[in-house]
Amino acid sequence: MKRVLITILIITLGQSVFSQERINDLSIESIEYEANSRGFYQKMKVSKKTFVYSEDRARKKSKTVKISNKQWREIVNLADKIKFKELSSFKAPSEKRKSDGAAHAQLKVFYKNDINESSNFDHGNPPVEIKDLVEYIINLSKSTNKL
Repeated sequence: MKRVLITILIITLGQSVFSQERINDLSIESIEYEANSRGFYQKMKVSKKTFVYSEDRARKKSKTVKISNKQWREIVNLADKIKFKELSSFKAPSEKRKSDGAAHAQLKVFYKNDINESSNFDHGNPPVEIKDLVEYIINLSKSTNKL
């Protein structure tokens, strides 16, 4: 009897974890990273199928490229490690933006019909909780610029 209960429990938990992963994949609509200062502007928006990159505040010269399922899966996996409701409370590790030493940057996650925004941080030095995701998005933009 104990074996049957343990087996059912393991199967139920396994299905629950798998279902949660798929829900998260479908719930993230897009992720946006924006960095700007007086003479600098970058905006990147990634969704399940596309990556949009712009260095133009008016976004007249933006580039849109398709992303692979593998790239989207990596973004979802990195985002899955973040507690979106706490995004605005993550502490920036440096304050160079306050004295024009770095561009102001912000991450926005469009998730379950809600927008979760980080507090401002220095471009290139995000809070540790979102660092891997921000770096991955910035690296996508570098490969986009080569096209």
